[in-house]
Amino acid sequence: MAFAALIYVAIAAILFRNLLPVLTTHLFGDPGDPLLNVSVLAWSAKHLPLTDAWWNFPAFAPATGVTAFTEHFLGAYPLTTPIIWMTGNPVLAYNVLELACFTLNGVAAYALVRELTTPGRKRPGLRAGAFFGGLAFAFAPFVGEHATHVQMLMAFGMPVALLGLHRYLADGRRSDLVWFAVGWFEVLLSNAYLLVFFPILVALWSVWFFRRVDLRRWRAIAATAVAATLPVVPLLIGYVVRQRAYGFRRSVDEIAAFSATWSSLLGISHRAVLWTGWLPNTFAEASLFPGFAIAALAIVGVATGRRRVVLFYFVAAVAMWLLALGPVHGPYWLLLKLPGARSIRVPARAWSVATVCLAVCAGYGAAWLASRDRIRWLLVPIALMIVAEAWFAGPLVAAPAQVPLYLPNDATVLDLPITTDFRNADAQYRAVMSNYRVVNGYSGYFPPGFVDLANDINAHRSVALLPFRRRGDLYVIARGNDVDPSVVTWLEMQAGVERVAQLADWKIYRLPAIR
Repeated sequence: MAFAALIYVAIAAILFRNLLPVLTTHLFGDPGDPLLNVSVLAWSAKHLPLTDAWWNFPAFAPATGVTAFTEHFLGAYPLTTPIIWMTGNPVLAYNVLELACFTLNGVAAYALVRELTTPGRKRPGLRAGAFFGGLAFAFAPFVGEHATHVQMLMAFGMPVALLGLHRYLADGRRSDLVWFAVGWFEVLLSNAYLLVFFPILVALWSVWFFRRVDLRRWRAIAATAVAATLPVVPLLIGYVVRQRAYGFRRSVDEIAAFSATWSSLLGISHRAVLWTGWLPNTFAEASLFPGFAIAALAIVGVATGRRRVVLFYFVAAVAMWLLALGPVHGPYWLLLKLPGARSIRVPARAWSVATVCLAVCAGYGAAWLASRDRIRWLLVPIALMIVAEAWFAGPLVAAPAQVPLYLPNDATVLDLPITTDFRNADAQYRAVMSNYRVVNGYSGYFPPGFVDLANDINAHRSVALLPFRRRGDLYVIARGNDVDPSVVTWLEMQAGVERVAQLADWKIYRLPAIR
C-alpha cells in the first residue's frame, strides 16, 4: 500500500505542479468556491464548532446563522485547523487538504478493493486490482469538474466504511465495525451530498448482502451506524433550524436544472485535457464521463469477478446514475419526499458515489488481467489511460490581500463593489481574516433582501444604507479600479461621511450611526 500511496502522491503533485511553488498564496481554479471554502476553514479554526459564535459566519451582516448557508468542512477540521493555528495561513491549509484528498481517496479505495479481490489474504502478492481500484477512484474524470469543490473530493470515508462492512460481514470481528464507524462518521461530516447519497448505497448494500442467519451482525451494524451518527445530530439540527428560519428550500425547477441527462455519461469537464473537441464539455456539474479505461476495466470485472460482490457494485453504480438524473428523468423525486432533501441542489453529485462503485468493478477487472500472463502487459497502458482521461488544467488565482489598515473588531463593513456573484467571496475572506462583519457575501444561499440591497447600493439609493447606520457605524471599503467611480462619488455625498484612511488605491470611509 505504501508504494501505491507514493504513486498517487506523485500523480497529484504532477497534476498540481504549477500550484506547488505558490501553495501559500494561490488557489486552483477560480476565486469563487475555493475562496469561500478557505474562509470557512479559517472561521472554524478561530471558533469552537457548534458554538453561537461559530454559527455566525461574518458575511451578509447583520444576518445571523450564516454558517448554515453552506458546507461546514468539519470533516477536514483535524487536518486544516492545526495548519492554520501554526501558520496563520488558511490558503495553505486548503491546498494541503485538496492535495491530500487525492491520496486519501486512492489509499482508501486500495484497501477496499484489496479486501474484496484477495479474500482472506490468500493471494498477498496480487495487488494489481487494489492499485487500479485506488487509481480509478482517486483519479476518476469526475474529479476534474470538482477540483474547485474540495468538499466533493473528501470522499475517502466511503471506501473506508465499505471496507469495515465487508470485513465484519465476513469475519464478525468487532474491530472491523470501528472502520465502518470511522468511515461513516467522515462521510457525514464531508458534505451534504454524501450525507444524503451514501446512506442510500449502504441501504442497498444491506439489502443485497442480507442473510437472516447473520441477524445479530446486522443489529451490530445498525447500532454502529446510529452511534456514529449521534455526534452529528446537533450539527444537523443546527442547520435545519437556521435554514428553516430563513425559509431556504430548493425549488424542483432549480434541482432539475442541476441534474444530469441521459447523455451526461459522455460529458467531460470543461477542464479536461484529453478528449477535448471529441466529447462535449458543456455539461458542467453533470459531466459524468467515467473514462473509457475505467469503463473497460469495470466491464471486465463484472464479467470475470466474484459475481455477488462485483455485480452489486455495478448495480449500485447504475442506481446512483439514475439518481443523478434528478426528479424529471429518474427516481430522485422519491428523495424529495424525505425531510431535508429539498436543501440538496445538485442531483448530478450522486455520481460521486457511483465512482467508488465503478472503482471496485475496475479493480476486479485489473485483478483478472494481472492473473493472465499473456495480457498482463495491458495494465500499463490502461493505467496511463486512466490518468490521461482524468487530467485537467485550470488557472491559478491569488488569494486577495487583507485590509491594509485597521478596522475595529466586529465592525460592520460594506466592501465595494458589492455584487450577487462569486466576486463577493474576497470580501468575506477579508472579513474572516480581519475580524469584522461584512455586508457582502457569497454562499450556497442568499438571505432575503440581499439581491435588492446590492441593486440599491449600485443604483445609488441612500435608503439602502439607513438600516446599517441605525444599528451603528458603517465602514465602507472602496477598492480602487474595481469600483464604479460614480458609486464612490455617491458615497462621499452621504451625510456625515468621513474618510478615515487611504493607502494606495484603498479608501476606507466611516458613516456614523444615526440615532
